[in-house]
Amino acid sequence: MRMISTISLMLVTMFMVATSVSAHNGWSQTNTPIVEIGQKSYIELLFGNHSGEHTSYRLDRNWGLEDSNVEVTAPSGEKQQITDTFFYMGEEEEIEERIGVNNYHVGSLLTKEEGIYTIAAKGDFTYGDETEPTLRSSKSYVAASKCPSLESVKDFKGYDKHVTLDRAEIVPLFNPTAIAPDNTVSAQVMLKGEPVPNADVAVIKRSDSSEVRVNTDEEGLFSWEVGESDYYLIRVELEDSEAKYEATMTYIVSERLSL
Repeated sequence: MRMISTISLMLVTMFMVATSVSAHNGWSQTNTPIVEIGQKSYIELLFGNHSGEHTSYRLDRNWGLEDSNVEVTAPSGEKQQITDTFFYMGEEEEIEERIGVNNYHVGSLLTKEEGIYTIAAKGDFTYGDETEPTLRSSKSYVAASKCPSLESVKDFKGYDKHVTLDRAEIVPLFNPTAIAPDNTVSAQVMLKGEPVPNADVAVIKRSDSSEVRVNTDEEGLFSWEVGESDYYLIRVELEDSEAKYEATMTYIVSERLSL
């Protein structure tokens, strides 16, 4: 793992701020962490309102596709744009006060090779009265195997590729497609390719929105114990002299098997 330079450490520490008073977060998640090669994986783009110290997995309005881009990095490193596969899950005609409320978009990718696929969604969003956009990045993962099981994908590599070097990013140091309960795992917060120290990170459980809060160390690393079987959202918000950033990542904890 790369050590952060003294200059970069000073700059990031100087300009990084806490969670916004009226924060919104977007995230992506796959419908399942493992599929058979040749099958489609479905990806959801979700959006929530996290005000002050409040964190939640609950939906509030939706991730608009304008100024957004969804790119898949295949196990071979090949890039694929899938933005045009997304469709809106709400009603085609909604009454004015309900337009875009609590709905989401769904897209898909067709797996063609064995290994881990990284789905990276990016967008620039302006909230409320703000004049400058927040640069959003979100990551989720799916593994493709001839035999789609935890045992067959647990040793897959490639999940730690850096894919959003122009903004903030959460990089897992564990296989996010093959996680069983009660394991301790680690990840790293990056900003434009550099580790971010002392960042406040939330890990949020979908079923009840309970959270674990951790801070990154000098190398941008943080660790936590994964909970019971469920969907989980990791989120961090940063700011430097140039812009505000948000980064999210999701993973799914499966029932314990022979991992």
